Amino acid sequence: MAKCSRTSVKKQMSPVKALRNCTDLEKSVATIAVIFNNHTGPDGKLSKTQAKDLLLAQFQSFIKGQELKPKYKEIISDLDEDKDKRIDFEDFMIILTSLTIMSDLLHELRCLTTKK
Repeated sequence: MAKCSRTSVKKQMSPVKALRNCTDLEKSVATIAVIFNNHTGPDGKLSKTQAKDLLLAQFQSFIKGQELKPKYKEIISDLDEDKDKRIDFEDFMIILTSLTIMSDLLHELRCLTTKK
């Protein structure tokens, strides 16, 4: 992968003052952005192969067991084709969201109840 940082994401984000008062959701999106940026080239984009490798390495729990689902196969197949195409953050988020929506883990999380 391109420029994988050895510094933890948390340490990378700590100097960003705006994140100190962010919600958990905002911090989650910031974390995704930092991880994405840690793997991009100078153009701020990932190759399709890099995107696939990043998803397989960093999104394992969400994609586990999805291999037989047609939509998963379609997404991964698209990443295997036309490897010269570069993926920007917006495209990566669409892929990430699509994989999340179909995930068995998401369905498990929906069944959780929180005590208030």
